[in-house]
Amino acid sequence: MAASRFSAFLMLVCVSVSAYAETITPEQLKFFEAKIRPVLIRECYGCHSNESGNVRGGLRLDTQELTHIGGSSGPAVVPGDLDESLLYNAIIHEDFVMPPKRKLPQNVIDDFRQWIEMGAPDPRVTNTVEIRSSITDEDIQTARESFWSYQPPVKQSPPEVANTDWPRSDIDRFVLAKLEQADLTPAADAEPYKVLRRICFDLVGLPPTPEQIDAFTDLWQSNPDRAVEYVVNRLLDMDQFGERWGRHWLDVVRYAESTGREVNMTYPHAWRYRDFVIDSFNNDKPFDHFVQQQIAGDLMPAKTDQQWAENLIATTFLAIGPKNVNEQNRVQFAADLVDEQIDATTRVFLGASVACARCHDHKFDAIPQTDYYALAGVFGNMTTYFGNPPSEYGSFNSVQTNRSSSLLLLPVKDPNPFDKRYTKQELKDLEDELKEKLEELSSVRRTANDGDVANAQRMRIRLSNEMSTISNKLSVVDENGMPRSYCMGVQEREQPSNARLLVRGEIDQPAQSIQRGFPQVLCSTQPSIKSRESGRLQLARWIGSEENPLTARVMVNRIWQHLIGQGIVTSTDDFGITGQSPSHEELLDYLAVRFMQSNWSTKSLIRDIVTSRIYRMDTAYDQHAHEFDPDNALLWRANPRRLDAEAIRDAMLNISGEIDFNRPRGSAVAEAGYTRVTAGVLGNPRDIARKAIESATRNFRGMQRGARNRIAETVARQVTGQLDQEDSKHRSVYLAIVRDEEPRSLSVFDFADSSAIIGTRESSNTANQALYMMNNEFVIQQSAAFADRVIRERTSPNDRLEYAFILAYGRPPTPSERSAAASFIKEFSSSLGYRSRGEETIDALCQSLFASAEFRYLD
Repeated sequence: MAASRFSAFLMLVCVSVSAYAETITPEQLKFFEAKIRPVLIRECYGCHSNESGNVRGGLRLDTQELTHIGGSSGPAVVPGDLDESLLYNAIIHEDFVMPPKRKLPQNVIDDFRQWIEMGAPDPRVTNTVEIRSSITDEDIQTARESFWSYQPPVKQSPPEVANTDWPRSDIDRFVLAKLEQADLTPAADAEPYKVLRRICFDLVGLPPTPEQIDAFTDLWQSNPDRAVEYVVNRLLDMDQFGERWGRHWLDVVRYAESTGREVNMTYPHAWRYRDFVIDSFNNDKPFDHFVQQQIAGDLMPAKTDQQWAENLIATTFLAIGPKNVNEQNRVQFAADLVDEQIDATTRVFLGASVACARCHDHKFDAIPQTDYYALAGVFGNMTTYFGNPPSEYGSFNSVQTNRSSSLLLLPVKDPNPFDKRYTKQELKDLEDELKEKLEELSSVRRTANDGDVANAQRMRIRLSNEMSTISNKLSVVDENGMPRSYCMGVQEREQPSNARLLVRGEIDQPAQSIQRGFPQVLCSTQPSIKSRESGRLQLARWIGSEENPLTARVMVNRIWQHLIGQGIVTSTDDFGITGQSPSHEELLDYLAVRFMQSNWSTKSLIRDIVTSRIYRMDTAYDQHAHEFDPDNALLWRANPRRLDAEAIRDAMLNISGEIDFNRPRGSAVAEAGYTRVTAGVLGNPRDIARKAIESATRNFRGMQRGARNRIAETVARQVTGQLDQEDSKHRSVYLAIVRDEEPRSLSVFDFADSSAIIGTRESSNTANQALYMMNNEFVIQQSAAFADRVIRERTSPNDRLEYAFILAYGRPPTPSERSAAASFIKEFSSSLGYRSRGEETIDALCQSLFASAEFRYLD
């Protein structure tokens, strides 16, 4: 099993070389010294040793550790694994030809085979250097005691204010006190329809209905506070709340359904994590538990199989990041994987960039390089599952990827809805085909031994790909052909070990071993990690606890930013010394403490903010206030905000009446399965797929063009996320998100970069957006459906115009807008060249409402 071989190898790399040498038996030592070392010195050291100077391919073979690390093509020796040991493949002239001009005698080759199979015992040790940090204990202590975010949040009392009639909550008092100190006055309340539109988009990502507008306006006239509280409570109980706020979280955790990079392989089970996040927000799961599940769910206790399955799915957070599966060196891949997991965990939950210390001390935040490798030991002692499960008939890697992985088998029956079911005969046919390919591969190896290396290499690549495809089909079903249930995630290894510090972060320059632990500047007392524990569960419990000074602050700041338009700390992912200082430090602490005391309830915190007076302020401009505070850091008015991509698309679907609120099962990527994503940037995806189908079926002249096109369309939808997915009527959170191939409806409006941790999205206003709203097929479809709804539900022209404005903007048209609309309808009707019944003009009018700035912005 590839995953187990991968785990075993990484374990060996982490173990101290000297300790490893002590386990070699006298017989093994004698075998190495008599049979292996002389050949290495005679045949290899001339090009692949420290003494050779500029080593070829980065490969050095003069120590055990460097031999295991290997060079640019991967590890030279993987103990116990001939197929993965490139040194053996080279001396048998399979993948490489070494020595270059002749083949070693068969008895020497047999010796190397026996040596690798016995575990490659090797007494050669590396002279380990010790790197000393330039950051002292005093530096760490000083930073911990002096910098605001490294100190625990303190419960703050609301300040006194002069205008006691204005505040509606303690939040208002904190903001108003700062405004009064600056001699500034908060803006008046916005109009009720604006407040309602703001609340609806912020909480559920959808515009208010005409019925909601009428009810809210009536209640506002008598009691604005009660009106806001009533609608907030109703919206927090809707399933659409979790879809809206779950998408915010997916931005931060770099959610996507493929690996990205040069070889972009799909994640067919990523949708399970998406649904887990949405359900967690809808259920108002305590945030501390939500944090712990994602970091160490596989290690947390579970009373039922369903809870255990949820915990496993939660750890997809650690597995879902971008990966260079084309990396040839598995040690480099493992180091990069751990680095990505450290970066995501620390920035997402702590707002701290610990990954900066991979190569050197991070002096600004007092994070020594040793602290990074203390965490690397924690994360390096788990296996990450992200690929395709190996079949019981064998696992075969496609030559498209150098790094493969398995998946976690769930303890409940919940298969991917698109997994194929096989009959017993179909299973037998696949097994027989796989056996035939194996026999053919054996003959190819004999061909290579006869000297026809080039032809053998081509045949081996073809067979490897074909066997990988068959194995992938067999891997996801049981012995009866029924699909198994899998998820992405992580699992702890049985024998944890410490990581070695790497000089400048280079895998071939290991220094001293570092005890597993947490960043010292954030953790005054290091945890007690037993020898049989990795420390990951302790890390999860520490991050998701009141003992951590940053977790509550960081999440509170993220929520504040989504509701107010800018964070109290504007650098949402950087609470370190290089980040921005908080505009209202006491308010941030007040909210963080209140958040923790409310059992880490996200809904309670949102309710507190939305029912405050500052939330309902108008966006009116004030010259004096702007000159004093041009960035509105003191919050003298509400921030005008453009809707994000999902809200714009969902609003069009909702207004047209075509939105489907049922949660789809899986996604388009789940339907495609484990496959490589077509490089859509090279051309139209449909054209690419059509050419591939035509090439594959050129011998079938009788195939009708329509049938071929349907096949091409199916393949195009399976292998790329570049398609707009304009036919989907589900909410945008359920669209397939493939790295580097995001749907046009999202990417044009500054969708989050799914390969990065995005705490704050860009918000632009570009010509491309205007062109999209004018010409895109999805916009045109929804405009026509919008018009159909208006015509169907209203009869007179005046009522239709007013209804269209209320649906799009939450308000009736002004007299000038009525006049402008009448002129537009008259001119457009004339341009058609005939007297129409008005449907075409209403289509155009509805599209113009969608294309307007007021539709895309919250005022």
